[in-house]
Amino acid sequence: MYKYFYIVLSFLLLSGCSMVDRSTHDKYNDIPQTNIIMDTENITGVSPSEMLTMHILQDGEPVDDADITLTMWAAKDAEVWSEEYDVSHEGDGAYTAELDIPREGLYLIKAHVKNDTIDALPTKYFTVGSLDMFEEVFIQEFSNDDSMQTHSHH
Repeated sequence: MYKYFYIVLSFLLLSGCSMVDRSTHDKYNDIPQTNIIMDTENITGVSPSEMLTMHILQDGEPVDDADITLTMWAAKDAEVWSEEYDVSHEGDGAYTAELDIPREGLYLIKAHVKNDTIDALPTKYFTVGSLDMFEEVFIQEFSNDDSMQTHSHH
């Protein structure tokens, strides 16, 4: 009796997989490949004018029509302050923002990148100078998180 029940159940499950129509399948397979690179290489020290550069590509082509909201905060002071920055379009998929780095430590940047086909929230953390114990623990906890990009300066 159970044997027939499992056969019927298996048949129903397998036949349900083929019920997805072709247009739905194509819709989810035709999503453009988007690459958002937040380059913190030029952020080298404590300064009110450190330059962040972002590059946005979709299917290998530069994206020049993105609206970007950029927020940065110190990991230690995440509940106390965050600052929003203006982002300038430089052309050919490049965007820049001038960041204020008030002291050494661990910082996080989140960019909300949006246009007709992109709606992404990449987050990156980077270090300036030396870190304290709290910041070291933070990095260890998030070192396996694939959604976070990292870069450090010492």
